Amino acid sequence: MGNKNILEFAKIVSGVFSNKKQALDNPKNFAHIQIHIRPLFFKTYKCFAFYSEQRYQHDIWNPYRQSINKLYQEKDFFILTNHKIEDKERFTGGALDISLLDNISKYKLCKKSGCSMYFREIKPGIFSGTIESGCKCYVQYGKDKTYVKSEVTVNKKSLISEDSGYEVETNKKIWGSDFGPLIFKKIDDFDCFIDENWK
Repeated sequence: MGNKNILEFAKIVSGVFSNKKQALDNPKNFAHIQIHIRPLFFKTYKCFAFYSEQRYQHDIWNPYRQSINKLYQEKDFFILTNHKIEDKERFTGGALDISLLDNISKYKLCKKSGCSMYFREIKPGIFSGTIESGCKCYVQYGKDKTYVKSEVTVNKKSLISEDSGYEVETNKKIWGSDFGPLIFKKIDDFDCFIDENWK
C-alpha cells in the first residue's frame, strides 16, 4: 500500500454526511444530524488531517463536536487520531467556510488519548473502523466517567456509526442509542481537494 491508498481512503472518509432519511422515517428515535469532515492543507499540520464538525440540523451554528483528525497508515490499517482544539468556538462554521480555518494551526491541539479509530478494508471500497483497544477513551457524562465504544462502517456513499458510553467501574451502559446505529448518506464530497497535490 502506498500514497495512492491513503488518498483514496481520505476521499471515502471525508465529505458531508446526513441522516435526514433516517430522522424523517423515525423522528421519535433519531435526530437529524450532519457530519462535516473537511480535508485541511498538508502544510497546516505537516500531515494528512481533517477538521470535523457534528451538529443537529436545527442548530447548525452550535456543533456538539469539533475536532481535528490526523490520518496515518500502518500496514493494513488507516488510523484517525482525535484532537481537541483550543478555543474551538473560533472555528465554528469552518466546515461550511474553510476560510475560518486559515489560522487554526496557531492554536493548541490536545490529543485525546485512547480515542484513535482504526479502519481496515473489509470489502473493496468498504472500511470498518473501531476505537483503539483498551477502553481508555474517556468522556465525562454528568457525574459519571465513561469509556467510549465506537464502530463505524464507511464507503463512498454512506457512513454508519454507533457510539456508546460505559461506566468505568461497572461497565454498565450509560449513554448511546437504544435503537441501533446512525445511518448517514454522503451528500457532498471534497474529492477535488484530495489528489497528489494535497500536500
